Amino acid sequence: MVVNISSDAAVNAYPQWGAYGASKAALRHMTRIWDEELAPQGIHFLSLDPGDMDTPLHALAVPDADPSALKRPEAAAREIADAIAARLRDGAGSTSAKASVDKSARQMEAVGVTP
Repeated sequence: MVVNISSDAAVNAYPQWGAYGASKAALRHMTRIWDEELAPQGIHFLSLDPGDMDTPLHALAVPDADPSALKRPEAAAREIADAIAARLRDGAGSTSAKASVDKSARQMEAVGVTP
C-alpha cells in the first residue's frame, strides 16, 4: 500500500495557497487513478488528510491560530499509522471511505483502499 498525505487544501480554497492546494488536489486525484491502474497487480493507494497541525506552514498561513488547539505532528503521525493499520486489518473493499482520526469533527479521507 502506498500512502499519500493530503490536506483539506485539496478541496477547500485558501487565499495565497494556490500552488499548495493545486498540488494536493492533483495528488488526491492521482491517488485514485493509481489505485485503479495498479489494483490488478495488488498495489493499492491511500490518501490521508491529517487535519490542522501545529507546523511552520500552518503558522504562516493562519498566524492568529491558537497553537494549543492544533494537533502536534507526532500525534497526527500516530493517528495516521493507526488508521492505516485499521484499514489493512479490516480489509476494506471500497474505493472511498471516511475514517475519523481525532476527537474533533475533522475527517481523514481514505481513497482507494482494497488491500
